[in-house]
Amino acid sequence: MMNKKTLLALVAVAGLTGAASAAQAQSFGSIGQNALSAATSSAKSGMAGMMGNMLPSLSSASTSNLTGILGYCVQNNALSGANAGTATSVLNNLTQQQGVTSSSGYTAGQQGLLQTGNNQMFSLANLKGELKTKLCNMVMSKAQSLL
Repeated sequence: MMNKKTLLALVAVAGLTGAASAAQAQSFGSIGQNALSAATSSAKSGMAGMMGNMLPSLSSASTSNLTGILGYCVQNNALSGANAGTATSVLNNLTQQQGVTSSSGYTAGQQGLLQTGNNQMFSLANLKGELKTKLCNMVMSKAQSLL
């Protein structure tokens, strides 16, 4: 018979590798279920943290490029919460600024290409789900600060 610590360690390792199932955890009773739940939650938050670190910085992006990216985010419904509701207003205000929409940075942004400096581009098309939403929400915050 395994002790509780060993069982928790096994379920945590199995949960992180995706090998544990609810049925396997259930066979260990409530201890296994609780450990699997904790391991799954920990793995998800760890992955979100790691993926969040993979997002590019917005510091080198121009106002025009950020405006174009914001337009891309609005068009692709990639904003969450209050940002989704106010994005169109922010976008309209930014596009009325002189020279914004005539810039190549704006055009690139509308195509989902973020200018990250040193002639480098980051494509939002490669991002899925929460990562795209997180980056779009970052762009929205930065865009609001430009008004």
